[in-house]
Parts: sequence; C-alpha cells; structure tokens
Amino acid sequence: MMDYRNMFDFTGKKILVTGGTGTLGSEFASAFASCGADVVISGRDRKKADEVLKKCRIYGGKFDFVSCDLSDIRSVREMVARARDILGRIGVLCSHAGYSIRRPALECTEDDWDSLISIDLKAPFFVACEAAKIMKEQNGGRIINTASVSSARGHRNLSIYASAKGGISQMTKVMANEWAPYGITVNAVAPGYVPSDQTADLIGDGSKRDELLSKIPMGRFGKPEEIASTVLFLASPGASYITGQTIYIEGGRMID
Repeated sequence: MMDYRNMFDFTGKKILVTGGTGTLGSEFASAFASCGADVVISGRDRKKADEVLKKCRIYGGKFDFVSCDLSDIRSVREMVARARDILGRIGVLCSHAGYSIRRPALECTEDDWDSLISIDLKAPFFVACEAAKIMKEQNGGRIINTASVSSARGHRNLSIYASAKGGISQMTKVMANEWAPYGITVNAVAPGYVPSDQTADLIGDGSKRDELLSKIPMGRFGKPEEIASTVLFLASPGASYITGQTIYIEGGRMID
C-alpha cells in the first residue's frame, strides 16, 4: 500500500548527482538532502562543491564530493565506483552535467560538436551504464537524466545542444526498455528557461528576455525548485510505474 504522507521521505536512500555544483544540480542535491537522503555530488569545481555540501550538511546526512572529468570515460567510471564506495550503494542517479553552445549552425566547428556531444551525450550515456551495472546487482534503482525543452523545439543557435538533448530523450527510452527487467526505471526531466549561469546572456538581456517570456503561456521563467520537485517525484514511490518518459517543465512552452 502506498504511503502517501511520506512520499518524499528519502531517509537512508543513496543518491548520486552529476553536475552537482551548478544551479540545478545543487538544487537537486539540496532537495534530496532535505528529505533525508545521503548524497554524493560530482563536478570539477571543489570550491562550489564545498558550498553545496555545506548547505546539505545542515540536514545531518552523509554528503561528499567526487571530482570528475566528463570528457574522460575512465574518470567517469572511477567517479561512479567511488560514489558507490562512499554511499555503499546507488539507489538514484541524477545525471545533470552539461553545458551549451549558443551559435548559428553554420558557425559551429567540428571541435564545438565533439566537445559538447562528449559532455552532454556521451558522458551521460556512460554514467548511466555504470550506475545501471550497480543497480542491476541491487535489483533496482532510478535513473533521472536531464534533457531540455530545446530537444523538442527548433530553437535557433542551439543546433548542437538540441542534438545532444534530443539524444538524451531517445537514450532514456532505450535504456528504460532494456533495464526494466532489472527493476531500474529511467526517465528524464526537460527544463525550460530557468535563471542560471547558462541562461544569463538571454534572461539578462531586456529585449531577449521579453521575447522569451512572450512565448511562455505562464508568463515567467521556471525556478530551480520546480525542476527539483519533479526529480524528487521521479525518484519517489509514486513514480514506480513510470519509465522511458521525458517530463517537460516549461510553463506551457510546448503547447504554444
């Protein structure tokens, strides 16, 4: 029987958040920590990681940071293994690391393509595979990837980023299909525009900001906690029969 009152009680749950030092990744980590989980975050910036861990530790669980170079698959494998060693198991993977290149397609270089696809698509693929090997041994787990509203819209100047995020959505479906027999669900969240370092150049520009807001039926940008709450739901018992889905969190942008 479902315990609705304690749906978001993650006491004792073991969570790995990649990209855990960014705006959304740090919010995911803090959200899980506030619900009782033990959390390992990965990234490259130790100073930012310490700030995130300080916020998490007020909740009294186990929290740690593992450095990782996502362009190096050996580093990716070592990061997941280290997270498992720290936590004892990995119950939930929030795969969030990535970045964007905002440039017309005709101006993009081969290096642009290779570097972004490596971080935004190749690395999440191998992070998920390494976590799934552990979850298979544990007879289950949750994997939550990060796609984007750009994966389903033809946003100008985001051709490589949209390609990578479209790949994440399709990868999520295939992994969900393959790993369901092992008790592993695989879903993705696809945020719309949320104020962050990655969107500062758009949201901080008055004319661009107004143009973006005019295309969002709810008339505002998203908040990090609105994305995090969806991640928590996908990791909760309430989402136990949901897999292979990409959940768009974008204020109605997709219905316009």
